[in-house]
Amino acid sequence: MKIYLVDYIGMHCGMHYYNDAFRRVLSAIPGTDISVLSNYACEDDGRPFFLHQYRGNKFRKISCLLRNYLTLLYFVLRNRRACFIYLSYGNFIDLPFLYIVSLAKKNIIDIHEAIAQNADDNADLKRRFKKIYSGRIKSVIVHSQRTNDLLDEYGYGGVRLFVPHFKYCFSKKYDIRRVGADIVSSVAEDKVNILFFGNITYDKGVDILISAVNMLEPKLRSKANIIIAGKDFDGTVYRVHPLDKAAFKIILRHIGDDELVYLYKHTDYVALPYRKTSQSGILEMAFYFRKPILASDVPYFNKMLTEFPSFGILSDKDVPAYAATLASVIGQHSSAAYFLDEDYFRYTNRIEIKVFKQQFDAWIKR
Repeated sequence: MKIYLVDYIGMHCGMHYYNDAFRRVLSAIPGTDISVLSNYACEDDGRPFFLHQYRGNKFRKISCLLRNYLTLLYFVLRNRRACFIYLSYGNFIDLPFLYIVSLAKKNIIDIHEAIAQNADDNADLKRRFKKIYSGRIKSVIVHSQRTNDLLDEYGYGGVRLFVPHFKYCFSKKYDIRRVGADIVSSVAEDKVNILFFGNITYDKGVDILISAVNMLEPKLRSKANIIIAGKDFDGTVYRVHPLDKAAFKIILRHIGDDELVYLYKHTDYVALPYRKTSQSGILEMAFYFRKPILASDVPYFNKMLTEFPSFGILSDKDVPAYAATLASVIGQHSSAAYFLDEDYFRYTNRIEIKVFKQQFDAWIKR
């Protein structure tokens, strides 16, 4: 069976790592042939399928988006007998893509967000997703309880396949020539390095991290090196001003693949002070590099650290609690207590992945 994995975000937000992991899982199912349709060149095709709709001015972005809709529509109509898996992020622009993919004879929606985190209160957008999920979508892949709850709210009655976030598997080597000087200089070998990585929005709580560092005693702050690396989408970084600027290295730009590997290999902890999330590729990155997470107590992080307790520390979402967590790891830094062999073995051999492959195989053969 020919399967197309459709993802319009791709390189824009590091989803190419997820796509590669998903493709690897599906390729293990006998009789499948997987291709990725995204905004970057995959190994079986010399050019991207989609135009990169996040670059340039507003006119270019809109033009690229409309072109991408038409490109996918034409492709689906020409390949209706294939299976299409569409990655949905719960944004307004997902709606036409969802409709187009639903035209294929075999389709399933991989729901990363049933509605975007920053659109929870958008009643009109919820109504539109409810209409398409209850009316046109027959099969979905879910990764979290939040998605399940929203599907219940939408009145969705179709097939649901559950799977946790797929384990990453890419090279941990980096080409130092492709690592920016600002990335290299951001690491302090004589301090405890704590990395906040990825696209920065209010829901990810970088302001909680900065406020928590501000609460630390000066002696502890002097031992900390907080690296904030990624694109700031809504100015959240500037909501709180650091009391001690020397404790922070802030790099607000796209981080390349080699730079990502460099940062994860040279950090001691990964900060996840999120206000809410359905799943987290940043968490999976931390697990892949065996870096303990300092995570806020939201359902997804709670579930992961309950299942794999040696993978990090869970903290309440308020600033004083997160400051206490930072104080404990900075004051008594030791990597020996994390990533115990039995936990990591269970993580790398999660039964949910095996069950998903069996369920997907059965679903696609119907």
